[in-house]
Amino acid sequence: MPTTPRKINMTLEKLPVFPEMRQIGLGDREWVDSLFSRFPTEISERTFGSIYIWRNYGGRSLISQLDGHMIVSWYKPRLGRALLVPVGPDPAGIIHSLCGPGDLGPDEFRHAYGLIEPLVSDLSRQGLEPSSVRDEWDYVYSREDMVRLEGPKYHTQRKEMRKATSSLDLVYEPMTGEHRKACLDLEETWCDVKHCTLDSGSAAEDIALREALDSMNALGLIGAVVLVDGKIQALTVGEKLNESTAVVHFEKANPGIRGLYQVINQRFCERALDGFEFVNREQDVGEPGLRRAKEGYHPHHFVEKHILRLGTTSRLSGR
Repeated sequence: MPTTPRKINMTLEKLPVFPEMRQIGLGDREWVDSLFSRFPTEISERTFGSIYIWRNYGGRSLISQLDGHMIVSWYKPRLGRALLVPVGPDPAGIIHSLCGPGDLGPDEFRHAYGLIEPLVSDLSRQGLEPSSVRDEWDYVYSREDMVRLEGPKYHTQRKEMRKATSSLDLVYEPMTGEHRKACLDLEETWCDVKHCTLDSGSAAEDIALREALDSMNALGLIGAVVLVDGKIQALTVGEKLNESTAVVHFEKANPGIRGLYQVINQRFCERALDGFEFVNREQDVGEPGLRRAKEGYHPHHFVEKHILRLGTTSRLSGR
């Protein structure tokens, strides 16, 4: 039975009042999901699964409440500690109050992150100046386009898929608990090739993926694998973002086998994401190779995310 607004408000009242915060836990899922359903968004970060699995990175995923809104801490290396857009009926009012003098917490949250329209215009009318950050824009694709891959613009993807499917013994399967160990083995191989331990972001992503694999059912995540000659060589994990959009949090494939990324992307969209109109494949974080790959799939649109410096009305330049 869905959590009622009254029950959500009562739950919020039990949270510490910002700037005091506590860590999110699996027991928070029901009411947080209900809160997100009441106040849906397009940004990829704002799902319970995403907040939970990244909770050990840079002080992320601490929660509290302020005037009937849920506050969630976040972290970006470029921005430092930040707050996700407040979840509730008047996020502009909450953010405006945080831009004045006052206590933003012991470690000072520097920015509000993940601001999108119409909130950005609301804040601008209040005299604040959010800045667009291109590296953080979410890429959103038509699910139908991802399934059909029709026309000249998808020639490369079709060619890579044909090479893989014609030369390899490929099997697509929905991800289950039985796949966990093999998925971890693939992630270890992927990390060895990509030198995860040398990059803090990649190392954190490795931990987040392991968290996702450990708690797939409890988090309501959906996943799939592709086996080559009976061995898992590609995986993907996502979840519902809003009524029309699914979000893909992870997609990993053996770098030594061409075409696997194209295969698992197409199969997952076709077989696991039926019922969604769009697929949000998150941001490129300014990595040139990742940007080329995401642009090569011709997004239907972007979710243009903005940031705002807290504690002051001065503008922080975006890219």
